[in-house]
Amino acid sequence: KQWYQRRVRGGRGYSVNIPLKNGATDDTLKQVLERTLGKVVEKFKPDAIVCQCGADGVAGDPHQAFNYTAEGLLTAVRRVISFDKPTLLLGGGGYNHANVARTWTTITADLLGMNLSKEYIPEHKYFTEYGPGFDMVVNASNMRNDNDSTYLDTVLNTVVSNLELIK
Repeated sequence: KQWYQRRVRGGRGYSVNIPLKNGATDDTLKQVLERTLGKVVEKFKPDAIVCQCGADGVAGDPHQAFNYTAEGLLTAVRRVISFDKPTLLLGGGGYNHANVARTWTTITADLLGMNLSKEYIPEHKYFTEYGPGFDMVVNASNMRNDNDSTYLDTVLNTVVSNLELIK
């Protein structure tokens, strides 16, 4: 299988899609990035990177597809910026507004060198949405991760093999 988006003129190899099943965790995301992102950068040779930091995969989102935490997405962003390329971070996605705010604030604070680990949410109009802890933590839920090691190895091996085909 080749997980590429096809372009209008039949082009192949302009993007990489990695199909994950429900319940993907921070560890799943870390494995995906460790095994593929370096090869993506090597093959595509970008002058700059645009990273869309959607929070709809964060635990607690009503879509309930993935089970990431703010710290897990922060780890992903750190990996992206480790390539030392000009990088544009964009928000997007996420329907649990409190967890979206926590996630984007966690990422932004880290990039600015600020430590928010002991910060609590200040009182404001939507304060009650941040309970019960009223802090910056987004905990993973007990959602089952359907991405077992066999499935993940198969997908990631296929993606890496496909990337090798790009000249």
